[in-house]
Amino acid sequence: MWSHVVRRRGGRYTAAELALLDERGLAEAAARILQRDGWQVVDLTLQKGRRRLHARDRQGRQLDVAFRSGATAEEDRNWRTALLETGRPGAARPIQVIVHPGGFSRADVLWAARQGDVHLLHGRQLQRWATGASLDDLGLPR
Repeated sequence: MWSHVVRRRGGRYTAAELALLDERGLAEAAARILQRDGWQVVDLTLQKGRRRLHARDRQGRQLDVAFRSGATAEEDRNWRTALLETGRPGAARPIQVIVHPGGFSRADVLWAARQGDVHLLHGRQLQRWATGASLDDLGLPR
């Protein structure tokens, strides 16, 4: 019932609702939010083995949206390596968006800045996005 209410509200979530979501729920919420903002979304989770979305907007920008739960120390150490496995030969590399309901370390932020096409979306930004801000408002590269 709860997910039905959220869907009916057009992809808008409160901070309390976001806090209740597991990684699957967070991926579903992100897909709904992207659709709310006019992105076409394809769930690549089954193909890639990890929660992952591909999105395209009206201007042709492409996103590869991944989710970082940090559930275990080992997963937390290896999350950056797993992201770099997504390139497709002969295709333009999409902007990578990593959604994490918590925060990113300074090392994570520096790593993302060196990549040039990686946008980290931390907890406070996630809350703003879920309540109506666009990814552009949150600094998504054009």
